[in-house]
Amino acid sequence: MPRKTFNILALGTSLLLTLAACTRESPPVKGFVLPEGDLVKGEKVFVKYNCHACHTIPGVDLPRIEPPPPFVMAIGGEVYRVKNSGELLTAVLNPTHVLSQEYVAKLDKAQQSNVSSPMPYYGDAMSITEMINLVTFLQAQYHKLMPDFFQGYDLEN
Repeated sequence: MPRKTFNILALGTSLLLTLAACTRESPPVKGFVLPEGDLVKGEKVFVKYNCHACHTIPGVDLPRIEPPPPFVMAIGGEVYRVKNSGELLTAVLNPTHVLSQEYVAKLDKAQQSNVSSPMPYYGDAMSITEMINLVTFLQAQYHKLMPDFFQGYDLEN
């Protein structure tokens, strides 16, 4: 085998072994992961951008809005599936991407055919740090429920 071909094969083999070793020691991250944010600062961002005008959070005391909005959407609470940081960030940056079925149901039939979110776009106004803190605050408002699984029959009674 010519020396040039041998060197190319040796280099290729070394590269493949190096890549294979990397994947075993540090598995790839799946999904979208944000750095840790500040919960208290996230609540301040929620109020600063007036999110509480249309959203409530169970157990969180937020400033009152006058006049009250025509409808209010709850965020957080007890759920079987907690939204991940990518889903929450998408909801903030692209609110029309996935609309709440509860919101759509409150609209009359004519509005339901061409519906978009009334939520403003904040991508140009919010800093990245504000977005991270807001997502951290929102994620903390969800409490995961565990389903009641069938425990069997009580044969003693």
